[in-house]
Amino acid sequence: MINNYENRISGDSPFKPSFEQYIQSKPGRGSLKVQVSAANQSFPVGDVFVDVAVLSDGVRYSLYHDVTDSSGIVNEIVLPSCAAADNNSPETAGKNDVTYLVSVYHPAFKEVVDFPVTVQDRVETILPVALEPLSNGTEA
Repeated sequence: MINNYENRISGDSPFKPSFEQYIQSKPGRGSLKVQVSAANQSFPVGDVFVDVAVLSDGVRYSLYHDVTDSSGIVNEIVLPSCAAADNNSPETAGKNDVTYLVSVYHPAFKEVVDFPVTVQDRVETILPVALEPLSNGTEA
């Protein structure tokens, strides 16, 4: 069965006025790179649909989606984060981190849904995702 990727994405558009408050409360910017592979990270997987979302006040907002290139990579996803100064002391370290939910879909592999990843100000986070193949075209 082939996945209909667009129907798999839940959540509202982040460009609604209610989401502006979230963006303003996160003045920093971090980046995310997603690397998708198979066979114990031996082979990159292209044409994988990658979705990045965030939960804000109980609502899931899908912020970004793209398809991996032939190297299995979606690169330079810039996301709101807390300012680096907010995590500079031992008392505040890690308390202001922003966690995003990454989901990946490809019709030949098991889905990865809402995998949590932390993004920090002025830091590129690299998320390796190892996919498992479907057995006989159905999930095991």
